Amino acid sequence: MSTLQDWVYNVEAGPIRLWLVRIALFLILAGLAGWIGIREFNGLRTVEAMDLAQQARQLSTGKGFTTKFIRPLSLWQLRAKMGNDAPPVSAFPETLNPPLYPLVLGAFFKIGQVTSLVKFNLSADAVKGFRIYPADYLILALNVLFLLGASFSIYGWAARQFDIGTGVLAVVFFLGSASVWDQTVGGGLSCFVIFLYALSGYLLFRGCQQGESLEEGGAEGGGGLWVGLAGLVLGLTPLVQMIQIWPVLAFTCFGFYFLKQGRFFLLLGVGIGLALFLAWMGRLWLITGNPLGLNWAYFLADSGNYPGNLVWRTYAFDVDKTDVWRRVGGSVLRGLTSLVSQGPTLCGSAVAGTLALIAMMHGFRKSSAAQGRNIWGVTLLALVLATAFIYRGNESKEGPLLLVLLPVACVYGSAYLWIIIERWKLQIDLLGQLFAILVAILACWPTLSRLALPEPPPFNYPPTYPPIFLYIRSWFEPGELQASDLPAAEAWYTDQPTLWIPSTREDFLKIHDRVTPVFSILFTPASSDVKMYSQMLAENSEWSAWADLIRRQKPPDLPQAFATSLPPNNDYLLLSIQKRWN
Repeated sequence: MSTLQDWVYNVEAGPIRLWLVRIALFLILAGLAGWIGIREFNGLRTVEAMDLAQQARQLSTGKGFTTKFIRPLSLWQLRAKMGNDAPPVSAFPETLNPPLYPLVLGAFFKIGQVTSLVKFNLSADAVKGFRIYPADYLILALNVLFLLGASFSIYGWAARQFDIGTGVLAVVFFLGSASVWDQTVGGGLSCFVIFLYALSGYLLFRGCQQGESLEEGGAEGGGGLWVGLAGLVLGLTPLVQMIQIWPVLAFTCFGFYFLKQGRFFLLLGVGIGLALFLAWMGRLWLITGNPLGLNWAYFLADSGNYPGNLVWRTYAFDVDKTDVWRRVGGSVLRGLTSLVSQGPTLCGSAVAGTLALIAMMHGFRKSSAAQGRNIWGVTLLALVLATAFIYRGNESKEGPLLLVLLPVACVYGSAYLWIIIERWKLQIDLLGQLFAILVAILACWPTLSRLALPEPPPFNYPPTYPPIFLYIRSWFEPGELQASDLPAAEAWYTDQPTLWIPSTREDFLKIHDRVTPVFSILFTPASSDVKMYSQMLAENSEWSAWADLIRRQKPPDLPQAFATSLPPNNDYLLLSIQKRWN
């Protein structure tokens, strides 16, 4: 029979303490997720989130990996390869985003449909008093699940490799990142990639731990399997973001060099992921004639010749007239300059990132910690160098690529903070704990400050105003091509193929006359509010060809002759071939 002293020991140093910590972490995470999610969520906030959501819906409804977000550049690419045999816009293949996240989200949508938790088609009465599209809640729930999985992976990694204090502090650093919560409530795939990195880090540590035990004379067992699973999880990341292929290759090469156990399991695990990725590239090659699909356009985006999003909206594209290699060289210099100037803040936490950067130069006594430091240091360096090719320093709302560094930064940053405290050899342990708490509060301040901020408006800006899109959906026939300056929102909420308004009026008329008639054109404040009229008419402006329509002046050269203004405040302008509204 357990005595009171045994219970006290179990609470202070035994298994009960461990479970109390786990329960406390779960309650903190659930409370934060519920508070921030319910208080701040007002629908999907980024083009990426809405684009991936409509792809997932296509998969969940049995329409294959197709898209209703039609980029003119993608339309040009397919017609340059296939001519008039190119797929119609009603079954347009996705050639930009890899398929893993849409597959996971599509499965989540399917569960929601089968259980009647969500409906994609809403009645006219349901739109009245409308605020958030029901399917958007499923995306929020999925992101919270990824956040939960990443948090416990980080805790397990840090607590087992170092101690419970390091595990708790690492989770605090992670949950204190405002960027993580922005991605959680905004939608998109960042939370999924962060979860994969955190889980891979935990699995790799378990494999290194088995090798460490073997070196100390312990029994061998299971180390290779853990390493193989880590390789498999990380090997799947290029199927979420194509740029992740470079850190995966670095992880494989240097993992094979540094690891003393499980090398061939590592190759097997990564090989499975890479085989799936090569199959995806093969599909892109068959469809577009380019193994990168449309991803090569990232090198040209937001450049002197293609400011802003102009490259995606270009239909009359001539690759021979584009100085690609000079552009790539300029991209690297510009990207590296931006990355260096912003420093550790790019990982989502300036405090954890700075501590982790110093920790990468620290000599850890545990071989598992030293091996993990070497492997992850080189892996993340490869990601930084790859990001320099496409980074423009203006990733404000879309998924920040380097946020996936945060799990590694939290684990090694928190470990190094405790190392510093221990080296001070304070006579009172409580002083060191108080210092760690102060650092944690400093790291969490961006998230804690949300308490003082007012609640966000009921709808997002740029104006993804779902009631308008759902309202005008009844005016369209299924499969009719629309055009919009906010195409991801229209494709997601109206479930119609939507063309991103081309860069020039001539390109638009070519598509309308020679490819598919465009039934309507929708202009929103996404284009009219971004710049002054004088800036629109500038030579390198991405909206100069449409300045008259943006200023609500109806041009005589478009076949969309009927126009109507839409709420709120008549900010939306819809032009169509036929008048289908009352």
